Amino acid sequence: MALDIRIAQFFKLTAARNRDGTIGQTHYYQNYFANENKTYGGESYSFAPFQAQGTTAALNGDNNVLQVLFPNVDFAVQLLYSSNSNRLSVLELTTQWLTAENAYAGTALTEYYIGIGSSISETTLELRFRSSVDSVTSNFPNRTLTRELAGILPLDAQLILQ
Repeated sequence: MALDIRIAQFFKLTAARNRDGTIGQTHYYQNYFANENKTYGGESYSFAPFQAQGTTAALNGDNNVLQVLFPNVDFAVQLLYSSNSNRLSVLELTTQWLTAENAYAGTALTEYYIGIGSSISETTLELRFRSSVDSVTSNFPNRTLTRELAGILPLDAQLILQ
């Protein structure tokens, strides 16, 4: 009995803000459905052969590093140039399980990253990211901070201990 594991990743990269304050260009790619455009979350994702390396999910929130590798082809080089060499770009990487019929199965895992740089070689283009949320503990935020939990909060930094 063979067990097929089918996983698609959806790559949404928004370039850093332009000098005039406008939001940069957004790129949508998926790496499973070859030569197809797939709609996910109301957006159309075109096929790109990319690979995500590093920690794509963690409970400890250690500001993990993620590398996304593309082949050194025209669209990947344009992606690099349009995102200012991947400085301060925002990546939304969604990992989605698929059924045997290639339908979306269950809930997806979405992670958010901030671009910290890139490198290019003869064969590959590497985009480097760090996780955008660094947690205090593995289950943070567990509860919402409310007046019932903390009491009356001061409006300035002057605290008087009695």
